Amino acid sequence: MPVKHVFLSPEQILFGIGAVEQLGDCVASIKGKKVFIVTDKLVAGLDSFKGVEKSLKDKNIEYHLYTDVEANPKDLQVDRGAKLYEQTHSDIILAVGGGSSIDSAKAIGIVVNNGGSIRDYEAYDSVVNKIPPLIAIPTTAGTGCEVSAWAVITNTRENYKFCPGGVRIIPKIALVDPKFTISMPPVITAATGMDALSHAVEAVCSPWAMPQTDAYAFSAIKLVVKHLGPAVADGSNMAAREGMAMAALEAGLAMNANTGGVHALGHQLSSQYGIPHGVAMGIMMPIVMGFNTIACNDQMVEIAHAMGEKVEGLSNAEAAARAAFAVLQLQKSLGLPTTLSECKADPALIPVCAKWALTDTSIPGNPRTMTREQIEGLFKKAF
Repeated sequence: MPVKHVFLSPEQILFGIGAVEQLGDCVASIKGKKVFIVTDKLVAGLDSFKGVEKSLKDKNIEYHLYTDVEANPKDLQVDRGAKLYEQTHSDIILAVGGGSSIDSAKAIGIVVNNGGSIRDYEAYDSVVNKIPPLIAIPTTAGTGCEVSAWAVITNTRENYKFCPGGVRIIPKIALVDPKFTISMPPVITAATGMDALSHAVEAVCSPWAMPQTDAYAFSAIKLVVKHLGPAVADGSNMAAREGMAMAALEAGLAMNANTGGVHALGHQLSSQYGIPHGVAMGIMMPIVMGFNTIACNDQMVEIAHAMGEKVEGLSNAEAAARAAFAVLQLQKSLGLPTTLSECKADPALIPVCAKWALTDTSIPGNPRTMTREQIEGLFKKAF
């Protein structure tokens, strides 16, 4: 009998304020001798990062710091990181940062244990050998990549994003410490929060949704609605930070159902226009949700309900439409752009964006088939 559902997650997830203090013990349990830390220069300069180093030093664990990570990580920096990992004789990867750092760490691990360039692994499940043990410490609350089987990397030769993924690149341990998200400014808190919401929304509507992903997705949606606004308004609000850290984690686990058109189109906004990932997700989400409603009407009604919309007395179609409306209103309330015009994007690049969106790894996860013409139309609506 064929397997109906496969649910993937790290071997261990440690969640809570102070979780990072367990880092040294986690590395010791893996019997690692030298840790290759993948982060960016900003995170490496934060006071909270000193806690990471202290936990390693307390256990006499050697480490090498690799800070050549930038937003929307690129293939070239990944390949450089893989060479440095080998030159430093490291045996464990530690990712500390947002999605860019954790995705870079996964991609570095792919190249280290499989050879070649990260560009050789664009297809999902094309990774043959498991990456070295990876411990992920997120400093944002949105990507969920600390628990996911995906990475997002930019191909610099043709300027598009691709998503290597599969069971062999999931972090071994996720250390989720809400304290590490306090340094996020309001705009990044808002954008990463919308990213978490997009993972949950797309998981619910995915053709591969399963009971586990639905449970995590709906819980994540409710947590975002409750905690994102307060976290943006007051970054020191630990209850809100903790709620958003859990929302991101749960939405990341929900990505076992894959993402869909929001990500397929949103990826191109980052690679072509340089729009931050979370902002791109927020702009495209209501538009793609409206397009998809005909294929997942009942799920949209459930999403609307989870977002606190009053749907009693409405027709099924009206209730479903409240889901996209609620997402748009949340985006506006956070002060984020809701159109590509606000981002000063060039409409002339729409055909290029549509071309790459159609081949994006996320496109099979969309509940409704998309043609190139329809994708171009959705991009035009975003202006």
